[in-house]
Amino acid sequence: MEVLQDTYKDTKIGRIPKDWEVMKFGEIFDFIITSSHSKNEMVYSETDTEIYNVHYGAIHTTYKEQILDFEKYDIPRITDDSKLPREDQFLIDGDLVIVDASEDWGGMGECVELKNLEGRKVIGGLHTYAVRDKINAFAKGFTGYIFQNTAVRNKLASYANVSKVYGITKGNISNVPIVIPTLPEQQKIAAILSTVDEQISTTDKIIEKSKELKKGLMQKLFSEGIGHTEFKDTKIGLNLEILNGFPAKSKYFNNERNGLPLIRIRNILKGHSETYYSGEFDSKYLIKKGDILIGMDGDFNIAKWTGVPSILNQRICKLIAAKDPFNLEYLYYYLEVELKKIQARTPSTTVKHLSIKDLRKVNAYCPPLSEQQKIADILSEADAKIEKEQTQKTQLETLKKGLMQQLLTGKKRVKV
Repeated sequence: MEVLQDTYKDTKIGRIPKDWEVMKFGEIFDFIITSSHSKNEMVYSETDTEIYNVHYGAIHTTYKEQILDFEKYDIPRITDDSKLPREDQFLIDGDLVIVDASEDWGGMGECVELKNLEGRKVIGGLHTYAVRDKINAFAKGFTGYIFQNTAVRNKLASYANVSKVYGITKGNISNVPIVIPTLPEQQKIAAILSTVDEQISTTDKIIEKSKELKKGLMQKLFSEGIGHTEFKDTKIGLNLEILNGFPAKSKYFNNERNGLPLIRIRNILKGHSETYYSGEFDSKYLIKKGDILIGMDGDFNIAKWTGVPSILNQRICKLIAAKDPFNLEYLYYYLEVELKKIQARTPSTTVKHLSIKDLRKVNAYCPPLSEQQKIADILSEADAKIEKEQTQKTQLETLKKGLMQQLLTGKKRVKV
């Protein structure tokens, strides 16, 4: 990418290249009526209507790129014939579907640009705005990035109604100023960013494939072991030594690095915490690298602690030590499977809860200790491959973020 020197001009949204423009969102886009179908009214199989629905939840969680390519993603279809859309609700390539609310600032303006509809009937779903460029301001493939400009995102957030979520009305979003690079630059910028998106998507698929491979390995190793030809269906109770977390008092919480990090359920998989604890605590609640932690609420996550010495908070338990005849690392992988089973069959209202009693009921296949170590080594190698790909994905996401900050603001110009 070659950087060109150019002059800039001041606008209400900051300095931009002199040949770029700023217009209000409502001056560029027409709004298209969206639907109110819930997830219960959608399926991923064929339907009589074959009408596809771009739902707000999927934009938040499933569609990882700014371009929603119908040749790459499986999009749900509506099933309720009583709420069939009108013809003028159907979307076309280049249309934008935007979520109208987010639980956090980072989700503001999340949207997808539609691609490769190939005659499919597609509608915008619940809690979305569907819009169409009415003045041909944007090149195909660029529209999905318009809210990734930092100055635009800040303006969007300033218009948001904030209570429990960040919400944006149609009237407010119409007033948001949008930066419009020249069309040739849009095409080049879109090509650069979409290339990185493709790499992120490819890495994501490798991660998912690696996870499936690990899942298959676990099923085989925990049922057949290594190199056996004869089997018997025998399990042994784990009789685990388990320590419940420390009921830390919130008045001693701080984010000024006063004391030791306090590990709560949301920190188990992250491996670190921004919350510190300055109060007194028993040393038995100290966790160190290699300790096995289990979250007692929600998804019942299990993790080998990789961070610095920290304090174990309540609703997390720690396996103190493995008793013969079990290897602790083998137990970690075995419990990873068993906890998912417990989570799946545990009734809940809002949040699922795990009890120590549930853990003590777990039985495990008990191969010789040497074989347990071999099984743990195989699964640990699988984890290392997954972690390597996840690191690669993080690096690509960081690269993309940096490129967007430079290219979408005009701080760096591309040669066209």
